[in-house]
Amino acid sequence: MLRSCLPALLLLAASTQAAVVNCAPASSGFTVLLSEPSGGALPDRAAVERFLNKLQFQLDQERDERWINPGAAPVAFRACLKRAPALDGSEFSAEVVEQLNDQRVLLEVWGVVERDGTPPALSAQINYLLVPLRFAADQRETVPAGLQRLRYPEAGAAPTQDAVQLVSRPLDLDAFIATSLGLKLLRERAYEPAHANLCRAHGLLGAMLKRGLTGRSKAELTSLHAHVLASATRTLREALADPAYPKAGLLRLQQPAQPCAGGE
Repeated sequence: MLRSCLPALLLLAASTQAAVVNCAPASSGFTVLLSEPSGGALPDRAAVERFLNKLQFQLDQERDERWINPGAAPVAFRACLKRAPALDGSEFSAEVVEQLNDQRVLLEVWGVVERDGTPPALSAQINYLLVPLRFAADQRETVPAGLQRLRYPEAGAAPTQDAVQLVSRPLDLDAFIATSLGLKLLRERAYEPAHANLCRAHGLLGAMLKRGLTGRSKAELTSLHAHVLASATRTLREALADPAYPKAGLLRLQQPAQPCAGGE
């Protein structure tokens, strides 16, 4: 019986490996990976490729980001063709996450996009893997969920037939990028840009929580919101305790009791 099942098991293993093919990050700076979504709204390869390429172009070229780039290290988006993680993120082992973290990947975005209802309209669950947060969890640190899940359209939003318009949520992406960038820079002891991004993320996440989210999404986002503020406090304390931090450093003007006063 086991021998007869072996070919099917090998085929399943091969398909799982194919779902997380490598996607080259930016050669410098930081990267957000845009991986392929599943679901019936994108019926063929051509539709998937058009979606990812249009999404990357829109995120790279057609808006003003609200995270804070640390000097000459910008954040670039990469369309990852043929990279299609499972919806539960089960492929992201500690080894995979460590590799992404070493490559300075901040975020991976994927999910499922469906077309249903009468008249038909698009809906989606989009996953956001915050790589520095998942990396911290793999190091046995106490942190919130590194995989945040959100559903679109949000309650009360007008229906759309454009998948890119549905999922290219500037507020959400900017909040998660600022969070990941702040946490990554804190681990690298780049205190001032870490603090700036964590405080920016705290404000953006707070705006997201005003949307009336429910259930697991709300609980996980609320936990992340609190963690970001605590991390801003930690950034101040570590900077002030670090002998290498400049005596005229701007963070010496901040109070740990109000780590983001005037900075969101």
